[in-house]
Amino acid sequence: MMLHRFRRLIMPARRALGSLAILLALGVPALAGSLEDCANDKLVTAQRIAACKSVIDDKATTPSNRALAFVNRANALADMGAYDLAIADYGEAINLDPKDADAFNNRGLAWGQKKDYDRALADYSQAILLNPQLAVAYGNRGLIWNDIKRDYVKAVADLDKAISLDPANSSAYNNRGNAFLRTGDYDQAITSYSQAIFLDPQYPDQYFNLGLAWAHKGNDERAIADYGQAISLDPKHVSAWRRRGDAWARKGDPDRAIADYGEAIKLDPRDGETLRQRGGVWRDRKDYDRAIADYGQAIDIDARDALAYNDRGWTWSLKKDPDRAIADFDKAIGIDPSYARAYNNRGLAWSDKGDLDRAIADYGQAIAIDPKYAQPYDNRGLSLMDKGEYDRAIADYNVAILIDAGYARPHRNRGAAWARKGQFGYAMADYDKAITLSPDYASAYVGRCRVWIYEARYNRAISDCDQAIRLDANYATAYETRGLANIYKSAYSDAFADYDQAVRLSPQYAGAYQSRGIAQFYLGSPASAQADLEMGARMRPKDAYFAIWADLARRRNGQPSVLRDAKLDMTKWPAPLVRMLLGDETPEAALAAADNPDAAKQNEQVCEANFNTAEFLRLQHRDEESLRLYRLALRDCPRDFIEITAATNALHVMGKAP
Repeated sequence: MMLHRFRRLIMPARRALGSLAILLALGVPALAGSLEDCANDKLVTAQRIAACKSVIDDKATTPSNRALAFVNRANALADMGAYDLAIADYGEAINLDPKDADAFNNRGLAWGQKKDYDRALADYSQAILLNPQLAVAYGNRGLIWNDIKRDYVKAVADLDKAISLDPANSSAYNNRGNAFLRTGDYDQAITSYSQAIFLDPQYPDQYFNLGLAWAHKGNDERAIADYGQAISLDPKHVSAWRRRGDAWARKGDPDRAIADYGEAIKLDPRDGETLRQRGGVWRDRKDYDRAIADYGQAIDIDARDALAYNDRGWTWSLKKDPDRAIADFDKAIGIDPSYARAYNNRGLAWSDKGDLDRAIADYGQAIAIDPKYAQPYDNRGLSLMDKGEYDRAIADYNVAILIDAGYARPHRNRGAAWARKGQFGYAMADYDKAITLSPDYASAYVGRCRVWIYEARYNRAISDCDQAIRLDANYATAYETRGLANIYKSAYSDAFADYDQAVRLSPQYAGAYQSRGIAQFYLGSPASAQADLEMGARMRPKDAYFAIWADLARRRNGQPSVLRDAKLDMTKWPAPLVRMLLGDETPEAALAAADNPDAAKQNEQVCEANFNTAEFLRLQHRDEESLRLYRLALRDCPRDFIEITAATNALHVMGKAP
């Protein structure tokens, strides 16, 4: 949060030498010019310093005038940044006049410039002790409590006192507004900033700060108006351009946001934060190349900008380039090893690459850094589901929900885990909750649509998928899932129309080709089935299930098997099914290989063995044996397995509708 204090420092006016008239009356005209020049802050600094030195060195100067000359020379030295010399002169003045509250106040300012805030506080406190009516000392002490010590109660108390002593001091109101803003008391902040503006309507930083307060209250309209006023008073106000860009982005007006960010960048081409913010807007518009360019510029400006590396990494992920994404996340983590979000995002990139163990490790590291960070629990749950560890996934979703009860996504994902376990009542409850929390959550409607399918309530399923499509007309999975519901309703033309639309919307989505291909395999064109299933296999060359379906389609069309050429991992399931289809293993051996100590995993593998053996036997025209195995698959397979749909379609085609 960037606050503007309104003025750099609060200082009293330069003090004229109070006893000048007496000195003149004593008949020392030679000193008069030096005294006047020493106190005249309109002269160049060197002249003032020389004049003050003349007064200080003159043995005829009274102690009180010498003290005043030290103060004025110290003021001049402070103006030129010579804070050590200024502090020494204020000290001389204090030695000559230990009750000079102004000298203590001004020395406090010099200590502040040297970042020695404890000494500054001590001097302001002494100034107040000597002169409890010195408003500027309260104001200055309040600044340190607010900006440095972050003790906002003391800051407000000092600024209240400064205001009571000097109600026309707009700086005190502005700084009090800053303290209220930092404590989250936005209404009081707005009141203080508004009073500051009333007292000094021509100072842009006060409008900027008022804009910040409105933005924190969620009122971007008023924030934009105040940022605009700051810009009209100071067209070079970089922060106002940037924050107004932020507000336009939140309001969903990317064009205006980009325009304002562009103005900020023109004024300060090395403003990495604004480049990152503009990159975020480009990314949200799916203009990933421009986003990457902006993040790259931010990195060129600051090679240790971990945020820019993280944001660019996320954009590479969205561009389906996980390797570059991981390289950027590595950089972000190398710069900031406590950057939990970068670990979480790198976990997502590993998941995209199919390396679930590395993904889970990164989510775990994000959680270790920030145990209250809900997203890595949710994401780890997804990876555990991909590994078939549904109970552990549900445990992670439970924690994510405990951390953030309003977070809809883990409810949706937990619903999917319950569905995988066949606990459709729990699944439905979680999807309902996700939709309650986020009524525009299209993915939750699709999840609930699937549960309605599993419960054979196809009209309700279609209704939920319809709603998902209304929310997101480009959501390919919603069309694919509605196509599945239409298959079960025997509305085949509607199903194929939905599958066609899913492929059109997401031509890189292998699952859509597989779904359409399997439907064609039983209910449509064998050539079209083969084309779709082979396309899916090309898109997922290491996925044995895609390879098996493509091989079945080729054989159904009388073409030779190419399954042996596939680059598959033959050390794990479903390798026994591949070997059976290649003739290297008997169906009985494939079924025996489905045995697993995990009962749920064994049930899934037996389901797949029965179904694929049925297809293998049907290729050999052993329909009676196939029929028995299709029925076993239909009876025993988990309801969300594709083998259920395929077995149902096979039985329909064979005239043995279940």
